[in-house]
This record gives sequence, structure tokens and C-alpha cells, in this order.
Amino acid sequence: MFQRRVSRRASARGRWAFWGGLAAGGAALMSAIPKLKRKVMKVTNILRKDHRLIGGMVMTLERTPKVNGMIRRSLFNQIRHQLMAHSQAEEEIFYPAVRSLNFGRVEEYVTDAYREHQNMKDLLQQISNIDPMTSEFDGKVADLRRTIQHHVEEEEGKVLPLAERHMTVEQLEDLGMKFHNRKAELRQQTAA
Repeated sequence: MFQRRVSRRASARGRWAFWGGLAAGGAALMSAIPKLKRKVMKVTNILRKDHRLIGGMVMTLERTPKVNGMIRRSLFNQIRHQLMAHSQAEEEIFYPAVRSLNFGRVEEYVTDAYREHQNMKDLLQQISNIDPMTSEFDGKVADLRRTIQHHVEEEEGKVLPLAERHMTVEQLEDLGMKFHNRKAELRQQTAA
């Protein structure tokens, strides 16, 4: 009988320790959520995420066999819509804010970024007029991938670090929210 009471007490203590630990862990996590959310919503983080997404989509298109032109065209159209929304939101929201820093070679970086965007838009237009089952289509998609890679390297190597060094977290978050909202508007317009 005595052993049963002890084991019940130990069992009850174990449950309380479990639930207490769970509550403490939840409380600790709750205090971390605003920090995690803030990190996710910084414009620089959103841009990096977009770069990875678009790069992955292009890689998927390049690896899609020439079996079904409709699938390849559909993938290309998804890439085009993502890239156009990303580029336009960058040009309207992010680049003007970076240009206003007026620091170092920022003007040169932003001018180059606009030029690279125009090159991507030109390639997207060319690709949209080519049969997705042809080698010409594949060649232009490879050109697009290289153009995107160069743009991402330049932006992530120069422009984003500059913004992170010379803007406050609040400014980066504000730009992140504006960028996110503008991209959502652009996607809705494209879908309509």
C-alpha cells in the first residue's frame, strides 16, 4: 500500500513536471515569436526567400522533360508571374528606399538592378513567344537562369547588406510589409 502511494505521488509529480515544463516552454516560445515574426518580415529576408523560390522554379522548369508542352508552359507562366510581381514590387518599394540612403555606390547598384530587371523582362517576353518543346526555349530559359543568378548575387552581395547596415529594423520591417502587400496586389491583378 505504501508503495502504491509513493508511485502515485511520483506519477503525479511526473505529470506536473511534464505539464509545468510544457507551460514554461510555451511561455518561452511566446516571448520569442515577436522576434521570429520580425525577422521573417524584414524586407531583406522576404527578398532572399523570393530569390530562392524563383531560382527553384527555374531549376524545375529546366529539369522538366520535353514530354508535355502544356506543363512546361504552365511552369514558365508561374515563373513569369512570380518574377514580374517581385520585380515590380522591388522597383516601387525597395529600390526607392535604398536609393534614398544616398550612401557609397548605392546609386550605381540601384541603376544596375533596374537594368537587370529590364533584361529579365525582355527575356520573359521572348520566352513567352517560343514553343516550350524546342531547344530555343531551353536556351532562353538557361539565359534567364544566368541573368537571375547574376542579379541575385549582386543584390544579395551588395544591396541587401547595405540596406541592413544603414536602415533600422523598424524601417526594414515597414518596407517588408509594404513589399509583401504590393506583391499580393500585383498577384491579384494578374489572376483577375
